[in-house]
Formats: sequence, C-alpha cells, structure tokens
Amino acid sequence: MRNRERTGIQGLSRRSLLKSGAGLAGLMAAAPGALWAQETPQEGGTLRIAMTADIQPQAILAGRGGNDAFRHNVFDTLTVLDGESGQPKGMLATDWSSSEDGLTFTVQIRDDVTFHSGRPLTADDVVFTLEQMKVPENASQMRPLVEQWTSIEATGEHEVTITSDSPVAPRVFDVFQLAVIVDQETFAGLQDGSEIIGTGPFRFEEWVPGASVRMVANEDYWGEGPYLDAVELNVINDPTAMANAIRGQVDVVLNLTPRDQIMFTGDPSVEVFEGAGGTFYPLGIDVNAAPFDNKALRQAIGYAIDRERIIDQVFDGAGETADVWWRTNEPGSTDEINNHYSYDPDRARELIAEAGAEGADVPMQVIGFGAVPAVYEIVQNNLRDVGLNPVGQVLETAAFDQGQTAGELGPVFMQIHGLQGFSAATLVDALPALRPNNPSKFDPPEYRQLKDALQAAQDEEAYAAALGELAEFMLDEAFSHVLVKTTPLHLKTPQVHGLEFYNVGYLQLGQAWLG
Repeated sequence: MRNRERTGIQGLSRRSLLKSGAGLAGLMAAAPGALWAQETPQEGGTLRIAMTADIQPQAILAGRGGNDAFRHNVFDTLTVLDGESGQPKGMLATDWSSSEDGLTFTVQIRDDVTFHSGRPLTADDVVFTLEQMKVPENASQMRPLVEQWTSIEATGEHEVTITSDSPVAPRVFDVFQLAVIVDQETFAGLQDGSEIIGTGPFRFEEWVPGASVRMVANEDYWGEGPYLDAVELNVINDPTAMANAIRGQVDVVLNLTPRDQIMFTGDPSVEVFEGAGGTFYPLGIDVNAAPFDNKALRQAIGYAIDRERIIDQVFDGAGETADVWWRTNEPGSTDEINNHYSYDPDRARELIAEAGAEGADVPMQVIGFGAVPAVYEIVQNNLRDVGLNPVGQVLETAAFDQGQTAGELGPVFMQIHGLQGFSAATLVDALPALRPNNPSKFDPPEYRQLKDALQAAQDEEAYAAALGELAEFMLDEAFSHVLVKTTPLHLKTPQVHGLEFYNVGYLQLGQAWLG
C-alpha cells in the first residue's frame, strides 16, 4: 500500500478540476478537498496523455512547454504557488523566513526525502540546483533573478540561506516554481535523457525521443503516494490528430486548439476543461514615436479595442479581458484595475480628438505566430471604427523576435508572451513588453522606482499597496495594453479524476486516478 499520509505539505491547495460536462459552459472549479468528497480514489492503471511537444530534460530548469506534464511529476520543488490564492505553499520546504531588511532568506528542507536512486536529499542538492539556474546553457527564465543573489549556501544539512543586495522575497518563490530539485550526482544525464532522477511521485522509466515517455509510480514517495501505476506521455505533432486521439487512444489531451474544441461539443464521452497558466496577447506602443508620444492617444487605443469580441471570435470564449499582466487575485489587484480599459469607442474618439490625432496612421508590426494575426484583424477594425488608420505588417517569428530583443518594433506592435501565473514583481522585469529595453522605449525613473518598491515589499500589505500604485501608473501611461489572456484548453475522458495544475500551468498527477 502506498503512503497516503500528507504530512509535509503546508496547507497546499492546488487547482483541482472536476467533471465538467461537455464544453466550457460546464466547467467547475473545485474548492480544496471537494474532489475527494465526491468519490473514493481508486489505485492502479496507466494514464495515457497526448501532447504536441516532446519533453526537453536538458532544459528541466526552464519553462518549456514540452516539460509541463513531466517536470513536476518526476521532480519536486521547494514551494509552489497556490492556484487559488497565488501564495507560496511548502513542498520540499517545511519553513522559510526572511531577515527584517529582506536581504537574507532562509529555507528549511524536509529531512525524510530520498531521490529515486535512494540517496537522501540534502541542502547541498538545493544549492546545486539554484546555482545551475545561473548557467546560460540551462536556459532558465529565472536566471536574472538568481544572478542578483550574492550567495547561496548550505547553512545546515537541511537548511539553505540566500543573501542578496536587494530583497530576496517575494520573487524567490517564482524562482522556486521552476527550480525542480535535481540530483547533482546524475545531473549530466539530463542532457541526453540517460539519467533522469528526481524526488517526485513518479520515476522516469523510458523515453523514445519524439514519440513517448513512460513514468511509473514512486513507491517510496515522501508525500502522499500516487494512485496510478504509470503515466504514458504520447507526442502527436498534428493538433487535430492529437485531439482525435481522445477517442480511444489516450485519456487526456493537453493544449487543445479552440477550433478543435468544436468537434467535441455535445459529446458526453469527452470533457473539455480549462487548465492554468496561459498566454498574454499585448499591444505595445513606442512612447517616443509621434503622434503616440501623446498619452491621450495611447489611452484611446486601450478604450477602442473590443476585447470580448476577440475572446468570442478568436478563442471561442476561452479567455479573460483583464488589463494587467499578473494574476487578477494578486494582492493589490482590484476590479477597477483589472478592467480599467473597458470597450468604450466614444471615449476613444474623445481622446483621439484631444490628442489632435483624427485619421492618424497606426503602423503596426504583428508577430505571425499562433492566434496573433487573427487578433490583429479585430484590432484593426476597432481602430478604423474610432477614426484611426491601422497599417499592419505580419512578420515571421524569427524576424519579430530579433526586433523584440533589440527593443525595436516600430510605433505600434502586437506580441505574444507566456509566463502567466508568476508574480508581478518578477514579470515587470522578465516580460519583453515590460522589462528594461522594452520596445515601447518606456523606462522613466518613476517606473523603475515603482518596480523597486514592489520588489522590496516584505509583507502582503506593503506589496498590495506597491502593486496598486505601479498598476495605476502603468495603466495611465498606456504604453502596453494587455488585450486578452487565454488559458489552455484540455480534454479528458470521464474516468479521469484528480488532475491538478499549479497556477503557472504545470500538471501534477500525484492525486490523479482512473475510475
């Protein structure tokens, strides 16, 4: 019998997905524990999952889509960000504390954890993992944050202390979200997949590159052991073929396209549901390029765009219209902030007149990736409707990325970004649209000061106040408009229960079962 005692996870509450019925209209979000009150989990069986991208074990410390169903099942993290509150919850970490000035951060680690090899986990493995996030070849998006730390030391067999010249928390919890703890003795084996050793609820068993992955239950898991005997990940490159695999070949399909969702409407044998994490679709504006150096015109563009129409027509209703770059439940967020630029074409025309920009050309560079060109079609119609003249150019992804990296995308541009679910304190310096050298050329001293205040906040009250002030400033300056945020669509059969997603979209199968 596997271990069923969850003694080490401090109040962990991950987003649980209940049986949803056909289509998104039937989606329900479970309150913590609600799933287990309905049915008794059953042990055994192999869960079969289809996904479009292969795993990338050499990039296990980076946010790569192919690892989303793999990373947090073979490996564990110190903490995770709760899917409902966004607050950190302990996994391998039992406790953490910060010095009064925030420059020293100490983590206590469980003393009863072993790697799949049988070797006990120690603080040295945590130090090794965090140091590896600095290595460019490991491609971690959290590298800039970790590089700011002056030291990472094992100050006890199960204690790690981080020091920095700037406050470590709260951004440290975003680092931890990606920092799955690796086995320093076999880390080199991750490069080719020859040795993939973690501490998670499943052991890595087999990888056929480009085709499949097999994970089996870790009978010695430190936490509540998995109900499943095994998990098989199947790589199917064609999205429609992947979606159709739900009819007998697999039990779960990850990252369904909205178009392919339609074929399952009304089918009681298939359930469509939303996951966590997702994608931002922003419109950026160069604040130095006339006439967009006039703030009123930039604000007008925000009011001119019909975000609900984008969600309905491009994403078949799967998305939200919040105007900020971070979780809408993050401390300091309000309805007024989250929905600042409601669709108001009359207000847009007033602001355009105030800016003296009636009939102005709006040159736009659009990344030719995913749904962005389809979003642009609606945006250009909205801008014409309020008296502007959009002139768009769709660029190949490589050419657009080159301009984005250089901070040169022209007067107006449409981007696409991931990393949904990380904290605002991290995103304001991590996302290309918001970071220094952004293509909006927006980086006044006040912006940096407000960012610094947010990143220095050491308690929720101070953080909420700092985020509210930063958000109001960014919305008023209107240099980058979030048009919509979308969340991933997935499929499952009714016999699949207990799928859980961390708030940034990583799948965790420790509580999944078939029945």
